[in-house]
Amino acid sequence: MTRVAIIGNGVAATTAVREIRSKDQTLEIDVFSDERHPYYPRPNLIDLVANRRTVKETIQHDLDWYEKNDVDLFLSTPVFQIDTEEMAVMSTSEDYKQYDSILIAVGCRPFIPPFEGLDKNNIHVIRTLDDALDIRDAVKGAGQEIIIGGGILGIELAAAMKEVGGDPIVVDYDNHLLPLQLDTLGSSVLAKLLGKKGIQVRFGYDCRGILGDRDAEGIVSKQGEEIAGDLVVIATGVRSNTIIAKNSGIEIHHGILADEHMQTSAKGVFAAGDCMEWKNNEWYGIIPWATATGRIAAQNMMEFGSAKFEGITPSNQLQVAGIDLTSIGIALPESPEYETIVSVDHDEGKYYKAVLKDDVLVGGIALGSRKVALKLRSLIMKGENIADIKQSLFEDV
Repeated sequence: MTRVAIIGNGVAATTAVREIRSKDQTLEIDVFSDERHPYYPRPNLIDLVANRRTVKETIQHDLDWYEKNDVDLFLSTPVFQIDTEEMAVMSTSEDYKQYDSILIAVGCRPFIPPFEGLDKNNIHVIRTLDDALDIRDAVKGAGQEIIIGGGILGIELAAAMKEVGGDPIVVDYDNHLLPLQLDTLGSSVLAKLLGKKGIQVRFGYDCRGILGDRDAEGIVSKQGEEIAGDLVVIATGVRSNTIIAKNSGIEIHHGILADEHMQTSAKGVFAAGDCMEWKNNEWYGIIPWATATGRIAAQNMMEFGSAKFEGITPSNQLQVAGIDLTSIGIALPESPEYETIVSVDHDEGKYYKAVLKDDVLVGGIALGSRKVALKLRSLIMKGENIADIKQSLFEDV
């Protein structure tokens, strides 16, 4: 083992670099990125839109970091295919050959529904640092900003726009916000909190297309209802980026399929992070997933079979528009075998939910209190019977 390639430069990729360097100082590492900037955490992009960070502050690993870790970083080098026989990385400019192992860690791509009028100006998605800069600049000249999508990204973007003088409205076809983290009742508490912050939320709006001639002037629903706005951001979720795998003949499902060693269907080619799917349908677009899979992939790239991935307990600890939200474990059960305990205070903006199975806490939601969130997390990790303390679960200790 003398030389490895890592395609992508996000959390999974940089975790793999750190893992390799912690064990081997001589292995050659090439990292390929289609962006012109070195590594930055994607959550930092919201701070960039809100003017809380500069570009320099957004970037976590500057070029010196790669030099100190003896990594050859190829910026603005999009990779479109892997030759799995020759173990070569094929970019739009040239081929890079003779790798002992290759890691695909290219994350996700924005999902854009087939709206009418997508060719107009002032329509954006946010996935890269340059996207964030474009949106920040566009807010300055906009009247009302429209964010299509009521997930974490859409809400955070709206809050960031509000901070820099924008007048955002979030529209979503669903009946509640953050469907992956909150149930309907929790969503109603969050929507009320956002309203107090001056962020409009419109539920049940099924967007058909973008209005305007050359520039976006608003949106129209499938029922014909129009909402005026000079800037439209599409934040309707993400999909695993499987393009390289597909071009390379590597097996994919929703994501790039990987086994317990993070190896794909091609020997010596591994996958980690948001682009990877484990056990044919397990996938989480969260940082713990990226770090855990990136670490396992790196270990097996150096010594195959040395580490096995056994999954993670999904957990989202977030600041949504400045509001503490934690969703952990089985927070949205769909089976009657689970017991749920709920506490809600609309006036205080607090919502707590505990999910139990046989008196053992297996999941929960804490909106508005980090202390309650930490308590729930601790109890879930312990896996003990909590029948005696059910009534005091949500005490803000």
